This record gives sequence, structure tokens and C-alpha cells, in this order.
Amino acid sequence: MIKEEKTIVIGCDQSDTLTILLERLMSIPNFLVNVISVSRISDLLSITKSLYPSLLIFNFRNNQIAIDDFNRLVNKPEIPLLCICKRFDSEAYLLNNKNIIFTYSIDNIANRVHFASIIRSIFLLKNQSQNSMNTNSIATEAIEKDLVNTDRNMSRYVLELDQKMEVLLSVKERIKTLCPNVDNATRMELLSIVNAIKTSANDTKLWEDFKLYFEKTNPNFLLLLAKKHPKLTTKDLKYCCYLKMNMSNDDIRSLLGINQESVRTHKYRLKKKMRLNKELDLHTYLKAI
Repeated sequence: MIKEEKTIVIGCDQSDTLTILLERLMSIPNFLVNVISVSRISDLLSITKSLYPSLLIFNFRNNQIAIDDFNRLVNKPEIPLLCICKRFDSEAYLLNNKNIIFTYSIDNIANRVHFASIIRSIFLLKNQSQNSMNTNSIATEAIEKDLVNTDRNMSRYVLELDQKMEVLLSVKERIKTLCPNVDNATRMELLSIVNAIKTSANDTKLWEDFKLYFEKTNPNFLLLLAKKHPKLTTKDLKYCCYLKMNMSNDDIRSLLGINQESVRTHKYRLKKKMRLNKELDLHTYLKAI
């Protein structure tokens, strides 16, 4: 059975409870859970402004403040909230008529099966709600399939282009080794070919062509990304595009001409340049744009 992927953001200012929550979420059957955890309300709000998680879990000393701030500063009432609460304050959340709120007593958190059942029930209700709003599910599925195929074709295009450039660069190096062994006239011809290859390798038109192809399936992505993070370089934008296309680290390493360690370093520096929370997954953030 293919596991369904879900993104859950946990706001919890109690480390012992957070440890239990993380362990419970990672062991829910039939789901691949991508969990982002924060200890401050402000961090939770910052992350949720950028993402559309499948579920928000609140376990603050005062959940009501967190909910009020969420509604005031984020205002995404369609995201379900699960409040881990003490027995005496669970009733208060039910009075809220703006959010989709579920409550779960902290006294029951040790019950692994019961907690998993609650999470799965929330996802089931959310999926049913989304399906009821979809008036043309067959067409939607066809469109999504077409987008996936287009992304695959685009990935193949980029990789094939990169392979051709590698061949050209290899030819260039081979020509340079031959230069000392030929006469001046031939050497001048060979150097002319080397310069032509250099020009092709640095041709910005290749990037422009890629952008046109990329934006067919990701309209306004680069525009929004550059607007949100104006300090990003062309190399940074390329890296973000590759992540958006679900390319592997090996593919990115090859395309950018760097080693695996440099891929990780570039990712770290990119998150820092974008001023993203260190706990926020860069791939998840870019997929949400």
C-alpha cells in the first residue's frame, strides 16, 4: 500500500510532551508524516504563513492565546487544529466557531493506538470534505497527472542539456591538451573552438529557455520567490527550481557542478539567506509556493 504523505506542524513548549508526540506521529500506519516542531508561538505562526500543513497541533501552556494569534495573524481557518489540553480547559476551545478544532486530553497521550486513531480520523474527515468540494475529480486527476508527466519531461530536458554541456566541456579540455603539439595556425583554430565552447557553456539563453519551460507548470513561482527573497542569485533560483521539481541531491550536484557536501552547504546557506526557520524543511517550503 502506498503511504499518504502528510505535513504536521507541532507547537509545543514542553519538551517531554513533544518527544512523545513526535514518536506517536512517526508510527501512524499508512502515513508518511513530515513533522515540523517549534517551541514558540511566533515560530509556529511564521511557518504556517508560508505552508499549508495538513494539521496543526497545539500544546502550549496557553493554547487559547496561540489560537487567537493564529486567527489574527495567519487566518487560515481551513487548517484543522488539534489542541492537546488539560481536562479543565478543553471545553473553552469548543466555543470557537471559526476554526476546525479537535481536542485531546493530555491524560490519554500515552495510549498509542487511541492517539493514532484520532489523527487518522482527522485526516479522513478532511479528505472527505475536500472530495465533496471537488465537482470534477476526474478532470482534476487528469490535470495533475499531466503536470507530473510535464515535470518528468522537464527534468529529463534539464539532465540531457547538462549531459551535452559535459560532453562539450570534455571536448574543450581534450582540445587544450592538443594545442602544444600542433602548429600555430592549427592552434589558433583549436583555441577558437575552445572559446566557442566557453561561450556556449556560459550562455544565459540556456537559463532563459529553462525558465520558460519551467514556468509552464509552475507559473509565477520564480516571480513570487524573487519577490519574497530578492537577494537570491541566479544559482540560488536554479537550486530552488530543482528542488521544486523533486530532483535528487545527485542530480543537483551534477547540474550545479558541485560535490555532495557542497549541496548540503548550499542548502544551509540558502535557508539562511531566505531567513527561514532552521527547523523548516526547504523542500516543503518551496513546494508550498
